[in-house]
Order: sequence, then C-alpha cells, then structure tokens
Amino acid sequence: MIKAFLKDSLLYTFANLFTRGIGFILLPIYTRLITKYEYGLFDYLTTLGLLLGVVVTLEVTQAIYRYMPEYKDNEPKQVSIASTGLWFSVIMYVILGIVSFVFSESLADLLLDDVKHSSLIKITSILFFTNAVLYNLTSLMRASLLSKQVVLLSALNAIFVATFSLLFVVYFKLGITGLVLGQLIGCSVTSVLSYTVVKQWVKFTFCFITLKEMLTFSAPLIFSSVGVVLTMFVDRVMLKSILGAEQLASYAVAIKIASIVTLLMVGFQSALTPLIYANYKKSETPKKIAKLFHMYLIAAFISLLILGSLSTWLVTIVAGEQYAEGAIYVPPLICSALVSSMYLFFPGLSIAKKTSLIAGVNIFVGILNVGLNYVFIPLYGALGAAFSTLFSVLLSFILNALFAQKLYKVPVNKVLTFLIFLMAGIMLRLFSLM
Repeated sequence: MIKAFLKDSLLYTFANLFTRGIGFILLPIYTRLITKYEYGLFDYLTTLGLLLGVVVTLEVTQAIYRYMPEYKDNEPKQVSIASTGLWFSVIMYVILGIVSFVFSESLADLLLDDVKHSSLIKITSILFFTNAVLYNLTSLMRASLLSKQVVLLSALNAIFVATFSLLFVVYFKLGITGLVLGQLIGCSVTSVLSYTVVKQWVKFTFCFITLKEMLTFSAPLIFSSVGVVLTMFVDRVMLKSILGAEQLASYAVAIKIASIVTLLMVGFQSALTPLIYANYKKSETPKKIAKLFHMYLIAAFISLLILGSLSTWLVTIVAGEQYAEGAIYVPPLICSALVSSMYLFFPGLSIAKKTSLIAGVNIFVGILNVGLNYVFIPLYGALGAAFSTLFSVLLSFILNALFAQKLYKVPVNKVLTFLIFLMAGIMLRLFSLM
C-alpha cells in the first residue's frame, strides 16, 4: 500500500511541477503583453473562482472521495454517486451563470469597478462552470485511483490552456479577455477528454437520496474550507477592493515568485500524508515524522534565504520593472507558503477525526485574517496584507500543532524549531531593509 501511495504521490508531483511550471514560464509573456491593471483583474477573478468553488457546490466532491472507494464492488451505487455529484455541480453553476448573465453589468460595477467589463463577467462565469466540471471529473479519477490518467490530463490541460491563451493574447491581442478565453477553451477540451475516462460512472441519472447522503457528509466541511480559503486568499480580494487592481498585480507576481518553494517541496509534502496514515500505529512513526519535520524546517529556511535574496532580481526578470515593487512582498509570502504546510507533520487531529476542532481553528483564523487585512492594508498597503496572511498562517499552525500534540505526540526538537523560526524572523527583517 505504501509503495502504491508513494508511486501516486510521485506522479502527482510531476503533474504539479509541469502544470505550475508552464504557468510560471508564461508569466513573463503575460506581464509584458497585458497591462498591469488587466493582470490584477485576472488574478482577482481567479481568486473569486477559488472562493466560489468552495461554496457553490457545497464541497460535494469531498463526498465523492469518501464514498466512491467504499462502494468499489457496487457499480450501480458508484454510478449514482458520480452522476449525482456531477449533475448537482452542473445545476449549481448553471444557476450561478444565469445570475451572472442577468446581472452582469451590476456585478461588473460592483466587482470590477466598471460596467464595461460586463462581457468579462459573462465569460468568466462560463469558465467557472467549465472548471467545476473538470474538477468533478478529475476528482472521480482520483477517488478511483486513476493517477496516471489524472497526470496525463493535467499535463494536457496545461498545454491546451497555455496554447489557446498565447494565441488569444499574442496573436489576437485580446488582453485579459484572451487569458480567460484561453483557459475556457483549454478546460473545455480537457473536460471532454476527461469524460471519456470516467464515462462508465457518469450517466444521465440523478438520485435525491444519494445527494442527501453526499451533502450530509460534505456540507459541514464547507465551514472548514471557507476558513482555509479566507486565510490563504482573502488578502488578494481585499487588496483589489481597497487599493485597486494594479496594486494587486504586483502582489500577484510576488505570490507567483514565492510559489517556487511549493514547486521545490511538493514531492516532500505529497508523500508525507499517505506515509503517516499508513504507519501511524507503529511505535517508531512519531520519531520518523519528527525527523522529517526537522529536515523540512532546514530546507524551508534555505529556500527562504536563497529566494529572499534573489527576490528583486526574480521579479524584475520574470515580470519587468513595472512590477519591481512586488519584490518586498516575496519573503513574507514565501514564509506563508512554507508554514501553511507544516500542520501535516502534526497529524493528531486528523488521526483522532477531530474534524469539528479543525474546522473551528480554520474558521477562527480565517475570520481573524479578514480583520487583520482590513486594518493593515490601509496602513501598510500590500506589505500589510503579506504579513497579515503570514501571522494568520503561523497562528493556524501553532493552534493545530498544540491540539494535535495532545492526541498524537511527535517528539520534535523544540530548540531547533525555535532557532529556525527565530532566524527566519531575523531574515524577514533584513529583507525588509534591503
């Protein structure tokens, strides 16, 4: 089982590296061919899509992950789960699309500060629908352990999106509309290909009893997911609302640069969770987890040191001089990205199935992050957003670790941990003075 999990994790790692790598390579093209304002709007719309993805479908895909493996010997039940989950998502996003089309001008004025962007609202709502369908279909594959198919389709989707986006932005010079259209067409093509893989489970059938069972499981998870999303993404929404799209553009580029650390460590993180859950009952496992945590801390600090030192050069090379102000945001965003994954080394709450406590922590920290951004963005601009998010992520990690340690003790070296965090804090201060 462990070998299978690690094999799947390695495959997902390559897929992640490939898809994110293409996005990173294309960033210099986008930032030079569309205006800073347009790139800020694009990142803002992408963030809204992530927020809506949690709420609109009531996290029904979580129920797919939960129940598809359980009924692997009952194909009619799998068909009912897969089909009901997909059509429920379709219905919810069709409703969202209708609302977006009917009130496109009002939404454009409210969200994008200009009724001229009403057509962009319409196109984006279709993109959200397509993304939801693709996510649902690939979730079916993951739940059915079709990792190779997921990897292949993820790579193809990245290629399709990049190709069509470049076509519309470079050749047709459609700006932000071209970016959205490129994603829409690329995801649509991938969705069709994905359907061919899971068509044995997806039929024109809908079961209200199955839907009730699925939502009973998934709906409570919304609150936890909303908390996580507020912690990780609300800074961008509030930056756009308070300071405007151009300021968000610089911040978004800084996030892209900071995300390099997630590319470097995604394999480390992907293999960790399955390894823990397969072996947590063994007496030697806590010590092994602690050793891995210490390795992660050292690797994280080295990553901060290198990327933080190169942040100005990276931002200028990747995005151009007009985004140079974003360099100062990179170090705290690197720390946020690294700290946000540290809870994985303290699995006590998950092992004990304390989902309500996890949700409580996530919601509390998410709401706190909204408050911090509201206070500090007007005072310190995007840097206030970066440090508000870092503080929220750090608090979330501390609370999760404290509660988890009471349920499943991982013998971490407290002196080493303190020194690493202290040195990281000193480096952040030094980077802010550079």
